[in-house]
Amino acid sequence: MVRRGSGEKEKRMIAVTSGQMRKLEQLAIKELGIPSIILMENAAIKLAEHCFRFINNLSVVNKNAKVLIICGSGNNGGDGTALARHLHIKNIETKVIYTGDLNAAKGDATANLTIIKNLGIPVTQYSNEINIKDDIENSDLVVDALLGTGLDRNVEGKYKDVIEAINNYAKYVISVDIPSGVHSDTGRIMGCAVKANETITFTYPKIGLYAYPGAECAGKIYVEDISIPHHSIERIDTEAQILTETEANDLLPARAQRSNKGSFGKVLVFAGSNEMPGAAALACSAAYMVGAGLVCAYAVPRVAEVIYHWQREIVTRIVPEKNGMFCKESITSHTKEQTGVKNIIEEINQADVIIAGPGIGRSPDVTEFVRELIGITKVPLVLDADALFAVAEDVNILKKLKAPCVITPHPGEMSRLTGIPVPDILNNTIETAVKFAKEFNVVTLLKDAHTIIANTDGKYNINITGSNALSKAGTGDVLTGMIAGLIAQNAAKSPAQSEAKQSAQVPDIFSASVLAAYFHGHAGETAAEKKSCFGVMAADLLERVGE
Repeated sequence: MVRRGSGEKEKRMIAVTSGQMRKLEQLAIKELGIPSIILMENAAIKLAEHCFRFINNLSVVNKNAKVLIICGSGNNGGDGTALARHLHIKNIETKVIYTGDLNAAKGDATANLTIIKNLGIPVTQYSNEINIKDDIENSDLVVDALLGTGLDRNVEGKYKDVIEAINNYAKYVISVDIPSGVHSDTGRIMGCAVKANETITFTYPKIGLYAYPGAECAGKIYVEDISIPHHSIERIDTEAQILTETEANDLLPARAQRSNKGSFGKVLVFAGSNEMPGAAALACSAAYMVGAGLVCAYAVPRVAEVIYHWQREIVTRIVPEKNGMFCKESITSHTKEQTGVKNIIEEINQADVIIAGPGIGRSPDVTEFVRELIGITKVPLVLDADALFAVAEDVNILKKLKAPCVITPHPGEMSRLTGIPVPDILNNTIETAVKFAKEFNVVTLLKDAHTIIANTDGKYNINITGSNALSKAGTGDVLTGMIAGLIAQNAAKSPAQSEAKQSAQVPDIFSASVLAAYFHGHAGETAAEKKSCFGVMAADLLERVGE
């Protein structure tokens, strides 16, 4: 959950690395003349506002709050010592534990440390002899100002001891900028990390707050301004974005009043098998639910029967099969009586987007079918599930693509595609997705609690909608259909466009994938509100998507 402190709604939220944030701070300090200690003071003021809110809630039950601020020796700790002053002058019982050398503080942190000493605020230098457990247990609020965004090595020694004590004994934790122990740029846990109830981050959120496993430590995230102008971001090359509700709604395809089904795109679907016929129905229905004009399923006979009963609007074409699954002959050998068209390949390349993979099964024949489809398709392609299993037999087949492509692997499928063990992927989803997208020139949507959608140019989106309600079979088929349906509308030829403009139009498959992930997650959230996270089924998402 993310909140911008002022309540404003941004169209687009940018997340930054620690290095990018340092550049922004230096621009403010050196070019605008804003003293660094003013930035620290502004951070402390914002922190104090959140602490006061928490303390006021305690006051409702007639409890005088005790606050413990645990500070490191860097600027993060400087924010913490400045905060101590603001709490103290409001008569809030405040204590500071300082993990550095009290006689060796540097920079702006020194000034704030000196001030709180002069004010008589209790400051204790941490050592192994100090029983920090009692201090934490006796505090109503613990502020984590221990380690900042510059952490680049595993947490050890006294820092590890302090973090473990916070996690074991604190009643409520607010972290400054990022929970101590979370890598700011990747979300990796650097040995151990504070598990915060809230994180107050400044100017722009840090990437590690959203990428798992770090996202699990952040709690509620509040983004606060500290006087660094937002236009400064234009001077920085950034890669990470997070779609907000405002921008998601703005990105929805426009639907002209004077239109027809051709105005909103044609989706062709190769999905399902005798064992998994529902996958095709889910993907087809999802493409319709996000607004595609026409959805046509190429299906083996058993799958076609299921589709007939599920969604009457889906056009079906029966293709040759082997053992209830697709095979090369599904594309290359057919009759008009079977499929209703003279030439499947011609129809494929007259579509706006192709889906391949949901529920198609795994066999040498299926692998041959997928390779054949990749070789002939000249329109955008969405590869999912079993199609990715086939691609993994020789991942370099992706380099032979003739058109833009989206792949939608979960961590297990990504492991098969890359050879990287699943735990390593889960520990660095961003790098895994971005590297693959750039190397193979495919938009890579790596599914996770916070899905990463990586573009071929190195830009990426972290999707923060969704919940564990989506951890059910079939939900990925719905996502695939949504991606294709949105691509189709972006690729469709508007009646008002000139023929030259139509031929030059290239669909934005990255934005379509980002938008689909956002609304897929949102559908999961709203379905869970109605049925609980245990009871949501893939088909329930279709109702929410269509609302």
